[in-house]
Amino acid sequence: MRHLARPCLTACVLALAACYSVQWPWTTTELTTSGLADNPVKVSTAPAEAWYMIEPAQISFYSSDIPADQLAGGGKLSGQVVNIQLLWDPKPGLTPLEPTTTNISIRLVVFAEGEVGVYGGGGFAWPRGKAEDGSMGLLLTGSNLSLVARTKGFVDLLSPAEMLGTVTARMDEAQSRALRRAASQAVTNALGQVKWVARPAHEPVAMHAR
Repeated sequence: MRHLARPCLTACVLALAACYSVQWPWTTTELTTSGLADNPVKVSTAPAEAWYMIEPAQISFYSSDIPADQLAGGGKLSGQVVNIQLLWDPKPGLTPLEPTTTNISIRLVVFAEGEVGVYGGGGFAWPRGKAEDGSMGLLLTGSNLSLVARTKGFVDLLSPAEMLGTVTARMDEAQSRALRRAASQAVTNALGQVKWVARPAHEPVAMHAR
């Protein structure tokens, strides 16, 4: 996995992630996951596109720097897939900004030459835009991730970790489902057991579970 530890984002981007007054719309998805131990590893994710879909209990965002068709094809993949679920919408001036405040759940899947590590956790993000408008952003200002599953050869250099940065996504249910299916199947195949995301009752796809 060490070869995936790319240079960290610029100080400017990290400053944006720590500030609540970033001007929307920003135009990119730029996330950095940083280990919180001594000599931390930093992994950057800057996919070309990100999508979201509106679900009954949350808004689900999906992004990957591995194309869905490559995920579906398997092989010795290298890259990251991020799934962020917006569980509730904070209200400026009313939502207390405490260290324990959580309004998003996060899954990060790291592929390293065929080895796979799945990280999970929660955090806080300010949404920008309305989901119904067709495009939306997230500003992640805090989170906590840890390894929840891995293949035998995956070396965890992140846990515990924090993900910060920005997400720019457009509403596309078909693309969201396609990436979710491909990523979930890739993880399931690598781990040899059903893992990662749940299949909605109306979606006829097997082998997908939390």
